[in-house]
Amino acid sequence: MKKTALLLHWWWGHSEENWLPWLKKELENKAFEAFEVFVPNLPNTNNPVLEEQLEYIWVYSGNFSDWWYIIGHSLACQLAIKFIEENNISNSKIILVAPTYPNLAEELWIKILWDSFDIIKKYYDINFDFEKINKLNNEFIVFLSDNDPYINMEKAKKYYSNFKNIKFVDFSKKGHFNENAWVLELKEILEFVN
Repeated sequence: MKKTALLLHWWWGHSEENWLPWLKKELENKAFEAFEVFVPNLPNTNNPVLEEQLEYIWVYSGNFSDWWYIIGHSLACQLAIKFIEENNISNSKIILVAPTYPNLAEELWIKILWDSFDIIKKYYDINFDFEKINKLNNEFIVFLSDNDPYINMEKAKKYYSNFKNIKFVDFSKKGHFNENAWVLELKEILEFVN
């Protein structure tokens, strides 16, 4: 059975930055079993609207069969979870790297003065049906760094503990897992891809 991965980039991002190109190549070249890997460039990435991006990646929902890997970075973690919820994706492994959480927009307002605060706040503050998602039998892995300038490790853990099948992986000095923190490879992800 061929495995499939959907990789989702962060806000302001695209498919060719940070560790996504490296991970795509690693998964496609995996010696024991090659993956089919999708890395879409999400629409309107500077002012993202959840419903628009969900509609854009909806095309991939038909490709889900027995076992998928969905890997999101930062704001795209919200997108990944909503995608799972709305499409009843089950028996898959979901890796969330530096995931955002509700009320983060207010916390970041002092650090980042963006023009589209209301749009971003709506994206951050979406509600999940945790009961429904937990019944889908997915495995969640959350990567967090102790020096992430945006994501508070303890607040993220508290929020994502709503998932019943979850593992937190703590890192030291990985920042926001992006090029600014010199993270162009994330080999630890491969430990969870089996």
